[in-house]
Amino acid sequence: MGVFDSAVSAFNKTMSEDEGPSWARGLAGIFPLSALIDFVDIPNKIHIYELTGAIPLWSWPVTPSGSRILLSDQFAQKYCYLDEYGVGMASLALDGRYGDKYTTSSPETVRQCLSSESLHKIANNHQNMSDPAEKLRIQNLEIVRVVRLPGNEKNRAKTKPQGAPWVSFSHGPAMSLRYWTVSISGWALLTGLIIASGILECYVSLGFLVAVPATGLVISALFGSRPRKLLVDTHSAYNRLVLVTKHTNHTDWIVFYGESTIVNSLLNRPLEPTGGPVPPLIGSILRVLLRVLILGQWGLVIASAALQEWDAFFVTFWLVFCIFSHAYLLPPSVGAKDWMRYNAGIRIERFGTQLSTRRALINTIIALNPDSFRLAPATGNNVDWTKFDRDAMRWVDPILAPGNSRSKWEDATRQAMKEAAEKYENDQLASPTWYDQEGRVLGVEWNETYPKSSNYWKPYILEGIHMAAKIREEAVLPGRTVPKESE
Repeated sequence: MGVFDSAVSAFNKTMSEDEGPSWARGLAGIFPLSALIDFVDIPNKIHIYELTGAIPLWSWPVTPSGSRILLSDQFAQKYCYLDEYGVGMASLALDGRYGDKYTTSSPETVRQCLSSESLHKIANNHQNMSDPAEKLRIQNLEIVRVVRLPGNEKNRAKTKPQGAPWVSFSHGPAMSLRYWTVSISGWALLTGLIIASGILECYVSLGFLVAVPATGLVISALFGSRPRKLLVDTHSAYNRLVLVTKHTNHTDWIVFYGESTIVNSLLNRPLEPTGGPVPPLIGSILRVLLRVLILGQWGLVIASAALQEWDAFFVTFWLVFCIFSHAYLLPPSVGAKDWMRYNAGIRIERFGTQLSTRRALINTIIALNPDSFRLAPATGNNVDWTKFDRDAMRWVDPILAPGNSRSKWEDATRQAMKEAAEKYENDQLASPTWYDQEGRVLGVEWNETYPKSSNYWKPYILEGIHMAAKIREEAVLPGRTVPKESE
C-alpha cells in the first residue's frame, strides 16, 4: 500500500490531538456507544428473522439487551420470539362457528401482517351516530378479509430449506425484489467500507465490519433458517368469522373473515418451522461462537470510542445504516408481507368502520357471521331463520351474558334479519334508506312487538343490519362457502 502512504498519513492527521478539531474527537467518543446501546431493535428483528428466515446477514450489530435474547438457553423456538406468551401482548379470539374463546397463538405476527396493509375506511352514516354524546359508546371495528393466493403450494415448495434440515441460506425465491435490492446494496456498501478501512489502516472498524456479518451468519444458523408456515393449510369449502380483541371490554375489535382452515391456522395454531431443530451439540457450539462474536463487537465499539479516531465514524456509520434499514428500508411489516405471500400463501385486505355502541357492534357481527344460522335440513341450501345456531352465538357470551333480556333481543334480531333478507337486496340494505332509527324499514308487526320506548337496543339492530350489508358490499365478502376460484 505504499502508494497510499502519504494520503493515509494526511487523512489520519485530521483526527490527531495536535491537528484535529476537539469536537470531532469528542463526537468520535460518543457516537459508537450511543448508536449501539440505544437504537438497535433486536426483539423485532429476531421475530421477523424467525418468521421469514431472511434478514440480511450484514445487519446484525447486537446490543447488550439483545444479547440476552439471543444467548438465552430457555429461548423458545416453537414460537417466533414476540409471539411467545408473556413476551408480546396477547390477544383474545372468539370463534364465530363454535364459540370457542382462546388466546391467539401468533399475536405479534398477526399485528405485523395487519400493519403491512393500508386500511380502507367505511363510513357509518346511520342516524345512531348522531345521538347525544352520553348515549354513544363508539366501537372501532376492523374487518380483515383473508384470501388464499392461487398456486400457493408452488410458492411454499420453493421455500423448503435445502441441505441440512436446520440450516439453509437458500431463501432467494421466498423474498421480494425490495428485500434483495436492499440486501445487495448493503453488501456492496459493506464491502466498500471494509476496503476503505483496510486502506486507511482503520483496523478497529475493519474488525467490527467483519464481525457483524459473521454474527449474522451464526444467528442465521441458530434462528433464521426455518421460515414458518401455516400448520394446516388444506382447502376448505367454508368461510369462518373470528373476532379478535385485547379484552372483552375494549373498544377496538377485529373481525377475521376467510377460508376456515387459513383463518384458524393463522389465529389458533402455532406457526410451523419448515426445518428441524438445531442439534443440541451444534447449538451449544454456535452459542459459544455467538457469545464470542457479540463480545467482540462490544469490545471493538468501545475501542473505537476510546481511540477517538476515524474508526469511530466507520463503526457509527454502519450502526446507523443497520438501524435505518431495519426501521425504513426493510421494516418488520415488509417482512410480514413477504411471509404472507411466499410462505403462508395468503393476502389480506383491511376495512375499518365505527359503530355507535357495543350493542350495534354485536348486531353487526351477527349479521356478518356466515354461521349465525344453520341451513334448513329440508333444502340444504336455504337459511333456517327459525332460530340462531346455538354454537355460533356462544361467542357473544363473554360480552353479553345469557338471560331473559338477551333472549328477547336475540329474537328481535333474528326476526329483523329474516324480514330484511326477504324484503331487501344487499345494496338496498346498504343504502341511505336504512339510516332510519325508528324501524320504518321493517313491518308493523315487528315494530309493535318491539317498541323503542321499552327496547333501547332496537335502533342498534337496524344499525347492525345496515352496516353489515355495507361492509359486505365494500369488502366484497363471500357468503358461507368459499368461491370456486379461491379453492
